[in-house]
Amino acid sequence: MKKFLAYLLSGILIVYICFFSFNIFLKTYFNERFYSLPNLIGLNLNQVSDIDSIQKVNLIVAGNDFSDLPAGTIFRQNPAPEKIVKEDRTVRVWISKGKNNFVVPDFINTNLIDALAKLQEEGVKINKISYTSSNLPYNTVLATNPAAGDSTQKAKGISLLLSNSNSVVSVEVPDTIGFTFEEARNELVSKGLIIGVIKEKVVPGLEKGIVVETNHIGETVPAGTIIDMTVSY
Repeated sequence: MKKFLAYLLSGILIVYICFFSFNIFLKTYFNERFYSLPNLIGLNLNQVSDIDSIQKVNLIVAGNDFSDLPAGTIFRQNPAPEKIVKEDRTVRVWISKGKNNFVVPDFINTNLIDALAKLQEEGVKINKISYTSSNLPYNTVLATNPAAGDSTQKAKGISLLLSNSNSVVSVEVPDTIGFTFEEARNELVSKGLIIGVIKEKVVPGLEKGIVVETNHIGETVPAGTIIDMTVSY
């Protein structure tokens, strides 16, 4: 009888120790290896970098698009907020480009350079530039589609009708490689050139947003020529 009680107590003690040890293991393991994702919506990347738990996951920017949130803030994340994820899990975020709605300004009698600067500052796509005979100076805006005062979406874009003259203005395309994107854009627009397709390219050791490729460098081209660029990412 005494042996039986001894075996019984020993068994209970072993079960208790195993149960207690297993719970300690689970608690320690999950606290160190698993995390509840915070809500990143509405934060910018600088704010996100200050969150301790984000240092334990692999955060990547998966893309950007228009949204109702301010430009530069996160409007979508995957996995969703409060999802339990393992350390080193890839977490993708999408950055807002700001609101898509755009009210077309009155560009009539405005020079193309000034109109382009405004449209590109607002992130409005330029669909088509056409010319027609006019007594107004070359590259003066005669009409827009949609018309001034109409509401459109930035991604749908706007077309411009410009005045033509007997003499076509030519410009030399500057070398903007090594410029920041903003510097390059301002330089090209000031020459009467149009910013075309912007591609991104991973360049090890180079900060984000530096122009690494462009076309027509050093060539003499008509004002209004489209210049494509590739920037570091």
